[in-house]
Amino acid sequence: MTVYEPQRIERFVNIAESLPFFYLQIKDFLYNGIEFSDWHLSGNLNNQEAYVMIKSILIPTDGSTGSQKALDYGLYFASLFRAEITGLNVIDIRALEGPFLSDISGSLGFTPFQNYFPKFQKILEDRGNVILDDFKNRCSEKSFQPKLKRMSGVIANVIVEEAKRVDLVVIAQRGEHEQWSTGLLGSTTDSVVRKSPRPVLVTPSTFREIKSVLVAYDGSIEANKALKTACEHFADKNIQFRVVFVTSDEEKSKKLTEEVNEFVSPYKIKCEIKTLEGDAAKEILDYSEQTKTDLIVMGAFSHSRLRDLILGGTTAFIIRKASVPVLLER
Repeated sequence: MTVYEPQRIERFVNIAESLPFFYLQIKDFLYNGIEFSDWHLSGNLNNQEAYVMIKSILIPTDGSTGSQKALDYGLYFASLFRAEITGLNVIDIRALEGPFLSDISGSLGFTPFQNYFPKFQKILEDRGNVILDDFKNRCSEKSFQPKLKRMSGVIANVIVEEAKRVDLVVIAQRGEHEQWSTGLLGSTTDSVVRKSPRPVLVTPSTFREIKSVLVAYDGSIEANKALKTACEHFADKNIQFRVVFVTSDEEKSKKLTEEVNEFVSPYKIKCEIKTLEGDAAKEILDYSEQTKTDLIVMGAFSHSRLRDLILGGTTAFIIRKASVPVLLER
């Protein structure tokens, strides 16, 4: 069979990446001698399903118990999709330049804070290196050789910026200050979820393999993206697939059911659809527990920021209270 020139392959891949049913590793197939004529726009290649896959995963780590579980899930997804892993430790620049430390050192008669700045920075850098070494060792145990990055800045902003370089961000519900948590989502995680240009997997404090997926669907653009993400990533993984929507409107329920059935049809997914009534967040979580769901997939913050701040929002409530990981698509 014909093997196409790299330039022609690259042009084709650039086009393919913009189409929902194309597999992003077309390049690999072509280098192995598969002709364009073997490719079907339906998404099938030699009768095998081919969908967009996760090929690079960013896992921020602060050495906390929560970030250790995030790594467990990151390694699991990396094994599932044969993806590359990047471990990221961020030194919070606010901890180095905080006016509080500067003021208190002066008021107590200590040497001015600026003289201690290099020492504080060195301590945080050494701590970051230890965290990343442990990250690398745990990856090596699973036969992964991760990329490691230690950076400085506002933690959430750095993570969001680095997210542009990967397909998925995996982050813990709460990080190193979990012991002082009031039950709210960690501020860094909350900020990352709201700003990330890529899907975010928010992980709980316990790990379990993913054998069933629940998509929370309301017909919004974000929910439709979440449904698309779930289909593309799990259609060929022999995973139980459910879609749930919460509404008391019979006509809306019928409309959403038709939408979901039409969308999942090309993926050949056996999909169980359930309509619930009541408070959306509570009903989705209860249904997730009843069906022993291992992963919830949903859109992130489809309502306004103001509404989320005042009422909490369905998304914020679910990722704060869920005992299973939540995959969020903006």
